[in-house]
Amino acid sequence: MNEAFTIYKLIILYTLNEIESPLTFGLISDYLTGHEYTNYFNVQNAFAELLDADLIHCSNTYNTAYYEITPAGRETLELFGNTLSREIRQEIDEYLQANNHEIIQRVTLISDYSKNTNGEYTATCSLMEKNVPIFELKLSVPDEEDAIRICNNWRASSDDLYAMAVKNLLRPTEETE
Repeated sequence: MNEAFTIYKLIILYTLNEIESPLTFGLISDYLTGHEYTNYFNVQNAFAELLDADLIHCSNTYNTAYYEITPAGRETLELFGNTLSREIRQEIDEYLQANNHEIIQRVTLISDYSKNTNGEYTATCSLMEKNVPIFELKLSVPDEEDAIRICNNWRASSDDLYAMAVKNLLRPTEETE
């Protein structure tokens, strides 16, 4: 079990290292459980141990946790990554490639909300590229329910909002005399 558990952790580190953006627990868990490496409980324990050892970092939004490998995690992977067989690494690479669209959707569209100083809520919706926001929209709304609704609708509306903003902001301006 101990050797197998080490493999689970190395799979998580390898997966996070191969992607330039943070990943959700679900994407990595789906791989490990879907390929019958282990069960959900063991995946949770592996994540907990990696977090405790500062080999991965977690950042949370209101409804999703995003994980990324730390420099210490990269160093660990360099030292022990050869424990993963070439077949496992290739299988992970194929999984990431096959699920590329879903992965991009999950890690590039981020939404969150918080209570602001005037008692209202600010919903923040971001379009990320390589973990850097390339488009961000912040809306102040009177109640938490509206903030949650904005966050939930961001994924479906992001393409249209981004395209509209770029089109309108990059259009030529008319000079007036």
